Amino acid sequence: MASKNNLELSATDLELGIRCKVLAKTEKEGGTAVPAKLFSQFAGLLREREVTLNTSGASLLVNDKGRQTTIKTYPIDDFPILPSLQGGEKPLEVDAKALYSALSQVVGMTGQNQARPEISGVLLSIKQEEMRLVATDSFRLAEKVLTLQKGQGSDVSVILPQKTARELAGVLSDVEGKVQVYLSPSQVLVDYTTKTTGGGSWQVVSRLIEGDYPQYQDVIPREFAAKAVVSKAELLSGIKAASVFAGRLQDVKVMVDTKKKGLELASESSEAGKHSSFLEANVSGKSLEISFNWRFLLEGLSNMRGDDVELGFAGEDAPAVIRPATKEQYLYVLMPVKA
Repeated sequence: MASKNNLELSATDLELGIRCKVLAKTEKEGGTAVPAKLFSQFAGLLREREVTLNTSGASLLVNDKGRQTTIKTYPIDDFPILPSLQGGEKPLEVDAKALYSALSQVVGMTGQNQARPEISGVLLSIKQEEMRLVATDSFRLAEKVLTLQKGQGSDVSVILPQKTARELAGVLSDVEGKVQVYLSPSQVLVDYTTKTTGGGSWQVVSRLIEGDYPQYQDVIPREFAAKAVVSKAELLSGIKAASVFAGRLQDVKVMVDTKKKGLELASESSEAGKHSSFLEANVSGKSLEISFNWRFLLEGLSNMRGDDVELGFAGEDAPAVIRPATKEQYLYVLMPVKA
């Protein structure tokens, strides 16, 4: 859509919608609809910083200084209307990079079970001055806490679809400054206006998943039989080496050794062989042995910041809690593999 001094681009799959507005020199207002995939591929090949767009009948004409392109269009009336702000909603102001990081740290843990749609998305829970983002697939759980400014509104909890969380993270990856987050019982809208000269604005709007998110706090252990603080880089390297020899359950044994003061990683496959390695660590509690899916363990650790991580073991058959050894408010809960 071309309007006074602006060009607005919109796309939707009827569940998720994105609109972007950029500055433009408009000679005549109007709009049209073009195939999204084709137009996106073509736009990535444009050579000049400025192009001219014109409509002619059922076509969009693109002039790229010497290159002329004609794209077949659809009637603008066939394009669905994207929801917009209703007025009166009080936004949450969130740092864009912090929200991007939080979404990226949890979205990979969402479930794929159609029988439980509530865990197929990311919980966004606002309480007092905290925003909690949570995702789980029943085998593992990730929680990230963001601190909000005071007076950011009433307590609310919604469930973002996984697709929305991923797309929003992608949009936020290069954004500086603050975004406005508007929440209603049925939809979420994220609004951003760039502060740079010649910039524009964008909005992401999405439906929400209906239902109540599980009481996930109940599965997070509060007491531990053993703890270990270890180098994240060494632990990642050890898990990757052990994964080569993992068995049919993709399991790697983690053994807390209080006498040797460290962690031992071991794996064995009837086809490939076996492997073990020892990592020095600051351990406390009792010695124990527990098995984890190495892929899940690796994914959780890869999302953590800092040089060291803390592992808390509630028992050999209980979930473990892994978190950065720093003050970052992020935790990862992982269920053990049972033979």
